[in-house]
Amino acid sequence: MTHAIEAGPRALLRADTSFGLLLALLLAALVLRIGGLAVSHAELFFDEAQYWAWAQDPAFGYYTKPPLIAWLIGASTSLCGDSPACVRLPAPLMHFATALLVYAVAARLFDRRVAFWSSLIYAIMPGTSISATLMSTDVPLLFFWTLGLFAIVLHVERPSLAAGALFGLAVGLGLNAKYAMAFLLVCFLLYAASTREARHLLKHPGTWLAVLIAALLIAPNVWWNMEHSFATFSHTRDNAGAWGSRFPNFLGVLEFIGIQAAIIGPVPFVAFVLTVLGAGGKVAAGPKRLLLFHSLSVFLAIIGQALLHKANGNWAATGFPAAVILAVAAMLALEWRRGMIATLWISAVALVAVSFAGALAGTLTSGPAGRELGKMVGWGDLAANVRRIAETSGIRTVVFPQRGLTASMIYELRDSGLDVKAWRADPDHPLDHFELTRPWGAADAGPVLFVTMGEAPPPEPLAARATLLELFPTQVFIARRAGAVASAYRID
Repeated sequence: MTHAIEAGPRALLRADTSFGLLLALLLAALVLRIGGLAVSHAELFFDEAQYWAWAQDPAFGYYTKPPLIAWLIGASTSLCGDSPACVRLPAPLMHFATALLVYAVAARLFDRRVAFWSSLIYAIMPGTSISATLMSTDVPLLFFWTLGLFAIVLHVERPSLAAGALFGLAVGLGLNAKYAMAFLLVCFLLYAASTREARHLLKHPGTWLAVLIAALLIAPNVWWNMEHSFATFSHTRDNAGAWGSRFPNFLGVLEFIGIQAAIIGPVPFVAFVLTVLGAGGKVAAGPKRLLLFHSLSVFLAIIGQALLHKANGNWAATGFPAAVILAVAAMLALEWRRGMIATLWISAVALVAVSFAGALAGTLTSGPAGRELGKMVGWGDLAANVRRIAETSGIRTVVFPQRGLTASMIYELRDSGLDVKAWRADPDHPLDHFELTRPWGAADAGPVLFVTMGEAPPPEPLAARATLLELFPTQVFIARRAGAVASAYRID
């Protein structure tokens, strides 16, 4: 009895770290997340609605992203329907699978104990809990990035064509999720070039096979871009040009670093930083070096971007699989028992709170959580008003001037019989996928219902043909700065 009482935090780090126990814990987190999706009242955010709309038209590419997210949503909704929960279902499932890959990487580099805690902490850390409630391109990206990291570990341990093929498969499929996957190849090449023991990998046939397989897997998307005037690349270029320079954006850098600490949790963040500074305990030098090249490189690249322009908190997401493993290895080496307990408590609370936060959408309206949940309410009510006005006016085509608004209305009006179009101001230069695939311009015939946010008139080329039908209130996120009203115009 005395030993049991005395154990306390010490027992935590000596507890059973069997794979069976880990699997049970990961499955419990998965069931909790799926349950949260089932009771959520959160409507699709407009990016999610956009991906759903893409899924209705399977292709090898879309205007702003590669195709994999649309394929995943198409597979999920074909099985269980078009509800928000079904659209988001791949997110918790893929994070579950990614956590298993984290275990595999950590087990190869360290031991079963580091692997157990790395996998568990990755699975339930605050950033993963938030990501598991939304369907974003980061979800499949993280899975294939971690699969690629596992392939790199195998290739470093014992170079082979098989390891190279797995690496190429991961990179190629990851590129079809998000082009940021290319940075994994860059990280590996930097690691191999600067590590004497791994330099021979630059010439190994397995490495070149990886490049070949990755190129073949992304080739259909490149072909799609060629057939569509390199729309995705043009979009990326236009976005970069729109940012302008904010150098030196020190506040942006501090904000970005703070978000990274919140994503992984404060204790693992400190452990990672100490390891970077060389004070991470007795972490083996070889694994530490490999993991730093595949985590710190990502963070430094995005910090540089934040210093020059801006950086969203999730842009460094791919650094976290390696960062978590390195942080856990340091925490265990330093015997941070209370730090580990604090991390588990913080993560467990975040897991439950975030998983079921969607049930409060529309009810919780104040504070940071209320503001975030507020981005995912009001779309159904807006669509109901649009449908009412269109049917009353005998109009079958509805036109929207903003990508997010168009995407959400395509989703919300999917069973209405209305034809949803995107306003395309420049016939020669579409600005998003809907302007590319379902455009409506000033030269097109009416009547159409043109819906804008706020009380602003329709675009100048339409002014002479426009009649205001109704102003009506709306709660949608993109309308708040416009006075929380929408305007419906008839364009003849």
